[in-house]
Amino acid sequence: MSIEREELLLRLSIVTDEISQDLKHALHVCRDLQVDTVELRKVEGKDIVLHDTASLMRIQSLLRDQGFRVCSIASPFLKCPLWSELALTARTKEQEREWDLLQRSFEVAALFGAPLVRTFSFLRIPDPTTIRPVLLEVIAEAARLTEEAGLKLVLENEHACNIATGEEAGWLLQRLPADAFGVIWDPGNEAYVGSSPFPAGYQHVRGRVLHMHVKDATYPLDAPQQRRFVKMGTGSIDYVGQFRALAEDGYTGIISLETHYIHPNGGREQATRESFAALYQMLQEAEVTLN
Repeated sequence: MSIEREELLLRLSIVTDEISQDLKHALHVCRDLQVDTVELRKVEGKDIVLHDTASLMRIQSLLRDQGFRVCSIASPFLKCPLWSELALTARTKEQEREWDLLQRSFEVAALFGAPLVRTFSFLRIPDPTTIRPVLLEVIAEAARLTEEAGLKLVLENEHACNIATGEEAGWLLQRLPADAFGVIWDPGNEAYVGSSPFPAGYQHVRGRVLHMHVKDATYPLDAPQQRRFVKMGTGSIDYVGQFRALAEDGYTGIISLETHYIHPNGGREQATRESFAALYQMLQEAEVTLN
């Protein structure tokens, strides 16, 4: 049965630099795909939060003139090595850099009218469970600051970081129930580490998903060196089942395409175009109504 209640309409977005670092060209492709919502990560080879004011105003003008909305600022906050000194009361230069980055993300989000700011969980160490108390302390502080800024902090489960799976994210979610904190659920990142994102991983983040990234991945368990990201619908993830579950759970956020692979002939643009077509088809199979 198709889920058609107005409150369950889902909207699609594209991470622009997955198409091109040239934002004007990326927006042209988005418009061609009938997508009017974008996620900003890098523009012209630079993290969006590192652009100066003049550059940001130029980007804002381009987006406004073409009628695009920004759903999320993909900040690189905490995609860094574990801090050498961890007490929040005695910050080192590396810590100050990250907190400044978070504050800058708030400013950029406000400029573009984006409600969400991303965080990571430090670059992965051999046993991530050993730093959980530290991670909880840092993310709790970041969530508090984000809420004070009138925004929401979203933690991405990232294969290169200490929270890569739904289960790992769930541990943190249980201890941080704040309304202003949730996850960017990325099934592709969990699949990339050889774990099962749906239904297994999703059960741990259910009800706390504020944003979603979609990309597909293969991970042969007998040949982990062959792991790779692939065209949507050709990897190991049951996205049709995942989309049905999202709709059944009342998800009203954004599904943001983040291909993470390059088409052998058509490059990033073609990879996005063919993955978007596959994504649209899977959403139709899941009987999910799009806005």
